[in-house]
Amino acid sequence: MEHNINKVFKDKIESLKECKFLVALSGGVDSMVLANLFIQNNLNFSIAHCNFDLRAKESNADQEFVLSWSRKNKINYYHSKFTTKVFCDKSKVGIQEGARNLRYNWFNELRVIHKFDYVVTAHHLDDQLETYLINTMRGTGLNGLLGIPEKTNNLFRPLLQVLKDEILVYADINKIDFREDSSNFKNDYYRNMIRNMIIPEFKNFDDNVMLKFKTTVNNLMSTKIFVDIIIKQTKDKFFDEDKNMVKVKIDELLNLKPLDFFVHHLFIDYNFNFKEIIKLFKSDSGKFIISQSHILTKKKNFLIITRND
Repeated sequence: MEHNINKVFKDKIESLKECKFLVALSGGVDSMVLANLFIQNNLNFSIAHCNFDLRAKESNADQEFVLSWSRKNKINYYHSKFTTKVFCDKSKVGIQEGARNLRYNWFNELRVIHKFDYVVTAHHLDDQLETYLINTMRGTGLNGLLGIPEKTNNLFRPLLQVLKDEILVYADINKIDFREDSSNFKNDYYRNMIRNMIIPEFKNFDDNVMLKFKTTVNNLMSTKIFVDIIIKQTKDKFFDEDKNMVKVKIDELLNLKPLDFFVHHLFIDYNFNFKEIIKLFKSDSGKFIISQSHILTKKKNFLIITRND
């Protein structure tokens, strides 16, 4: 198992080994193993630790643990302590969403200020399955089924195809110290309930469930590549760019099947709701809808897209 993690990590990092990384380090086993891999591969990285001040002394102890580790290993260290509950109350969001927003906003600030190429997190295959199940139960499309992407812009997750069990074995073999987050064992959140109650039952029922899930994700990724190609070809064919506007002939859109799917993906970059676009097909000429970035206007048998400046 140790060999598999090393191989996966080296394969993922090979083309990026000259980059400068910021590794998110919570002190838990996943991120501590990730940091160990960065050291073992002599990569240029710093660490960033978030104290969300949600577990009183435990949160502060996590911070001290990570600080001590960074000093011992002579790794550059950034930390931030957030008043998470206050932020969530003001923003009217749940604790998990609020903490995620605080974390990634701060990571991105550090990335820009200190010129890191990538922010790196320790998400793994079990996290991927949790996200897949959550999105499935909420109702989602192909992107939601794919769950957590391996790389988006300046965010990189090299362990997405690694099992949690493999991480635990690697930590044990390599004598990697880490801290347990007591909140992970509470079923107060949807994700924790799936992690602690549902996925263990899957594993009891089928020893190979995680490997089968990995195959499912790979198949979905292949499907997405195919879909992206078809959407691009269709957009290149039907979307006529003219100076500061885009013209689309409605009759050509109506021939696409399934209509909802095509309209959603063709117009997703313009931030319109596909149901509102389809309503516009039968509206009077001059009717329009507005998104946060664009205006979509019906003019006779055309849809005209312009910027919403």
